Amino acid sequence: MTKTYNDIDAVTRLLEEKERDLELAARIGQTLLKKNRVLSEQNEYLEEQVGTIREEVAQLHHELNLKDELLQFYTNAAEESEEGSGSPTGSSLDILQQKLRDLEEENISLRSEASQLKSETESYEEKEQQLVNDCVRELRQSSIQISSIAEELAKKTEDASRQQEEITHLLSQIVDLQKKAKTCAVENEELSQHLSAAKDAQRQLTAELQELEEKYSECIEMLHEAQEELKNLRNRSVSAGTPRRYHPLGLFPMDSLAAEIEGTMRKELSLENPDNEEQRVRHKRVFETVKNINQSVRQRSANSATNIPGSNQTLSSLSSALSDSNITHLSLFSDCSVDTPEKRSGSEGLKLALRRLSLRRQNCLSERLFFEGERERRNREPADSGDYSNRLVHSESIMSLGAWASRPYLPDKLQIVKPLEGSATLQHWQQLAQPNLGSILDARPGVVPKGFRPLELDLEEVYHYADYEEDEPGEQYFQSLPTTINSRDEMLLAPKLPKQTSLK
Repeated sequence: MTKTYNDIDAVTRLLEEKERDLELAARIGQTLLKKNRVLSEQNEYLEEQVGTIREEVAQLHHELNLKDELLQFYTNAAEESEEGSGSPTGSSLDILQQKLRDLEEENISLRSEASQLKSETESYEEKEQQLVNDCVRELRQSSIQISSIAEELAKKTEDASRQQEEITHLLSQIVDLQKKAKTCAVENEELSQHLSAAKDAQRQLTAELQELEEKYSECIEMLHEAQEELKNLRNRSVSAGTPRRYHPLGLFPMDSLAAEIEGTMRKELSLENPDNEEQRVRHKRVFETVKNINQSVRQRSANSATNIPGSNQTLSSLSSALSDSNITHLSLFSDCSVDTPEKRSGSEGLKLALRRLSLRRQNCLSERLFFEGERERRNREPADSGDYSNRLVHSESIMSLGAWASRPYLPDKLQIVKPLEGSATLQHWQQLAQPNLGSILDARPGVVPKGFRPLELDLEEVYHYADYEEDEPGEQYFQSLPTTINSRDEMLLAPKLPKQTSLK
């Protein structure tokens, strides 16, 4: 039954059948009413005829009584005349006898007619009674049929009302489903538009990431060149023993390539456009923002350490601070990139200057941490008259920058600049160069350990060190940022950098 109610066509067919049944019941009731009316009319007609017949019978009884009285009067008169006059004549007697016979015949005929009328009246009464009984019986049956039909009609009306309610409910559900379908279609269109926009943004970001990777590789090459030049200059200065001249605000000799780069950068930042006050104020505001972010990053990195699987369990606070500062640096670039068109030229110059300062900042932070460690170690050692050369680190190692511990630090304006990923990469290389158990899982060409068995890997899912990887930043970092950023800046906060392989 529920399936029938759920089917609209079946419900409509049932309603049509119920309507036809109602029409048939109405027609039957109308025919019964017509028959009842005809029977009532016949009954009235028969009652009128019975009344007329009764009147005729009463009239005949009255006439018969009159004739009896008249006959009685004649007989009495004849008897009196006979007694008074003696014997009547023969002619008058014959006449009277003839009249008497006529009256008797007439009386007999009237009696027969009265009996016939009486029998007819009785038959009519019987017919009338039978007709009345038939009418009553038919009326009773018709009333029973009408009551049953009324009950069926009430049930069918209830069914029809319930079906109508179900139809309205189904129609409302259909309307709701249509609305939901429309909303889903609109949401699907919006999601497709968002997906296309996200794909466009991803393509744009991949292009920007490739450019940044190229610039990063250039910076790495410049770093290697500067390190080689620095090593050569150290070897020359140690072998020659001649004093060197240093820039009053820098860490490098004045005749080195790094000093020239620093001087060029300073000129581009402050000396080329001394009249552009707005650009200098904007640069100052950006430097102050970066300085505040650096302070918060140092406070967070002082209480946390980063774990690298396969190597030593904890890194120094430098790696965590550098990673956070790199993200902050990139977010600063993204904020500058979404600025107004009037500030784009200054922000691009500031980006270039910050990229150039990243190498200096990296070396400065690594040297400062190394100097502090060396100073603590020297304070703990006994005051022996050892050779100064024993305290120096080998010139070929990455920590050879500690030989220049007597150099002054950079001012705050140059120290607030965040470095790129160079220092973290060097720390990673240094830890990979140290012997540990993490390198046993690295594949070494030409060396097969005992019990080696190749893994059953799907060639389509094999990842190499040179592949690009996208890392999403955590929610805690976004909650700790001082400013709000848009979706494009969030995508810029997670740059994809090539993985560094271990040093062989």
